[in-house]
Amino acid sequence: MKTPRYKALAHGCALFALCAAASVDAQAAFSITTTTGTVGGVANQPTFYTIDTDAGLVFTIRAYDNGSSTQSAGDISSLRYNGVEYADQARGTQLNSGADYLYSGVSAVGVTAEAVNANGVPTPASSANNGVVAASDYIKVTITSDGGASGKLTHYYMAKRGDPKIYMGTYFTGEPNTLNLVRFIARVPIGVLPSGTAAGTPGGAFPNGTWPDDLRGTSGAIESGDVFGITSGALAGETRSKHYSNMRLKDWNYIGGTGPGIGMWIVRDNNEGGSGGPFYRSLLNQITSTNNEITYIVNYGEGQTEGFRLNRLNGYTIAFTNGAAPAPVDTAWFAKMNLLGYVAPSGRGAVFVPAIYGRNAAFNYTVGLANATAQYWGDAAANDGNATVAGVIPGDYTMTVYKNELAVATSQVTVTPGTTNIVPALTIGADPLNPADDPRGKWHLAKGDPSLTTALFRIGEWDGTPTEFLNGDKLTRMHPQDVRMADWWGSATAANPYVVGDSKPGLHMPAYQWKGLTSAPPGPIVVNFTLKPSQVSTASTYRFRIGVTTAQAGGRPQISVNGWTSGYVGSQSGDVFPPAQPSTRTMTVGTYRARNVVYDYTIPASALVAGANTLKINVVSGSTSTSKWLTPAYSFDAMDLIKTP
Repeated sequence: MKTPRYKALAHGCALFALCAAASVDAQAAFSITTTTGTVGGVANQPTFYTIDTDAGLVFTIRAYDNGSSTQSAGDISSLRYNGVEYADQARGTQLNSGADYLYSGVSAVGVTAEAVNANGVPTPASSANNGVVAASDYIKVTITSDGGASGKLTHYYMAKRGDPKIYMGTYFTGEPNTLNLVRFIARVPIGVLPSGTAAGTPGGAFPNGTWPDDLRGTSGAIESGDVFGITSGALAGETRSKHYSNMRLKDWNYIGGTGPGIGMWIVRDNNEGGSGGPFYRSLLNQITSTNNEITYIVNYGEGQTEGFRLNRLNGYTIAFTNGAAPAPVDTAWFAKMNLLGYVAPSGRGAVFVPAIYGRNAAFNYTVGLANATAQYWGDAAANDGNATVAGVIPGDYTMTVYKNELAVATSQVTVTPGTTNIVPALTIGADPLNPADDPRGKWHLAKGDPSLTTALFRIGEWDGTPTEFLNGDKLTRMHPQDVRMADWWGSATAANPYVVGDSKPGLHMPAYQWKGLTSAPPGPIVVNFTLKPSQVSTASTYRFRIGVTTAQAGGRPQISVNGWTSGYVGSQSGDVFPPAQPSTRTMTVGTYRARNVVYDYTIPASALVAGANTLKINVVSGSTSTSKWLTPAYSFDAMDLIKTP
């Protein structure tokens, strides 16, 4: 059993012979080679399984506990493609931080290997015949970590004859509780994979050819040990972090790194066992002075708004190319591999939406399905909004229509195996002005499209994102203090107010608002607007709506109009609070997405005047932070003033 992590030292291989045996390529075409040694005082025990794919890719799985704190049984200890080593052999290419560190108090890991023929019949690996077992069609290595009452995780490495890929699957009955996440990380020596990916891909390059997740040249952490700054040279003032490699999940199918004539990639499956939905963002890559780290996230705690999904087979594949993007991956043969959680295409169903009415042609729409155990999505067609969500495991789902990222319609659907459920055409309506979520009407979750209600004025677009506001185009790829950001408080302040009709959201309204900073506090956002005499009436009701996409440290808005000041959620005993925003960072780590909430304020007609009016927005919260960028804050979706009737 491995020494506890906080005490462990890197012992290396117990026997030199084991290290030597593990570092050489297998000596047979498509095969498993078993290396044995003395483990725990018992001789002739498997220590490594080496798989030759018969396609230039040879990889080795460690099968024993060597006592190292950076390595584990179940790691890929060697990953050679065309004779070049792509695994940092001092650290693991592994699940989380090693399969022996998935569950608290568990360090024993099971590792078995077998050849599988075209009929699905297995032949176990063996130490006979110099440890070589020839395979005809497929090879499977199974890793197990048993956390007892906490759950059990099973991970598979698989190979197909003549294919330079490592197919993987991860199935767990309980969330690993040491890191509270599930990931697979490939640590590749920087000398053989020195570059990130092209612009427009996950972790893709900036226009100047640098990468947002490349820590080379940074001078130290500026936040929480994982966001770094550059203090000298042409890039002084820029920021870098693994978090800034993110993209919306629905926008990418692979992650990776490149080098001269080489591309190493991890290709994802449909992410049905993930968590966060089609727009979820999380770290993907990190480049350091020693390694190019490619990180596939199954689930991750940061910015989460729903529970992790269990009992699903999560598939992903390491693929090598000559530098080009990887082709789609065929996994139909998984049906022969006896994998926990595998559901064949014949056991799945689909949902078809024939049309979606009430759409805004300026936006893309997505149809999502979700329940406690699976998630799926599909794009709506631009012409009539028809959408198909296929490959769905049978069950009852909530179906949600998103205008960009804002949920504007929901319904319930049932999926049955081998059939397509054709649901009635959907119509998106206006968001109700007096929802019942909170009896005081201070907040609500949108039940339609807020932009379908006529407004006296509107700032921004109701689409679930802040991207149309000042700095909104940079939020996911750099820290708010990055020198490339525009001055957050150069406008929409008392000294330079936002003027409705003259100012522009992308130039004059900040995407984020903070309660206060340790230097140069910006004060409230100030909006000046003009009303005509015909727009002011004591017989009318006025509402000001503010949409937020995420918040931190309990931040929520409070408004004042001329001499009148609103209440705010939390200002009265018995207030019903909106669903909690994530307790983790979001706004400084490249994601503005959490829970879209509409704050809704009734303004007395007496507070408004014909002519010039001034509205101020303040952040209120009972929380504080010693880190100025982590003070209470929120991200804007849109804001508008409504008059009824």
